[in-house]
Amino acid sequence: MLSKILSVLGGDLIGEVGDLIRQWQDGKISKDELAFKIKTFEAANEQAIRLAQLEINKEEAKHSSLFVSGGRPFIVWVCGIGFAMNFLIGPLLTFLCALAGVPVVFPTIDISGMMPLLLGLLGLGGMRTYEKMKGVARNSLND
Repeated sequence: MLSKILSVLGGDLIGEVGDLIRQWQDGKISKDELAFKIKTFEAANEQAIRLAQLEINKEEAKHSSLFVSGGRPFIVWVCGIGFAMNFLIGPLLTFLCALAGVPVVFPTIDISGMMPLLLGLLGLGGMRTYEKMKGVARNSLND
């Protein structure tokens, strides 16, 4: 799987982009055609890299060792527990302790470093904003 990613990044990319630049220098294609072809090639390679990463993820999930197949779920659970402690459990316990007459304030965890990881694992990064900016966002599940 890794060889698939490296071949996309290395050999194909350098060779094909080099050919496109040579065609532009020789006057066979215009600057706009060059830009379009590079963008098209970039999009196709990005898709190939994502598909290769999906294959890697699938193989990792099948692995019998917990250290290989359990890495991603472990990170999701740690981030999820930290998120719950900050926004649900901690405030709720602080409130319940105040009701019981014991003024305990549970500390909040600095999750600024954890949130990009959690959002990335959940796929909630800036893609929705990007889609809206490009005008390709769906407004409903039926689109």
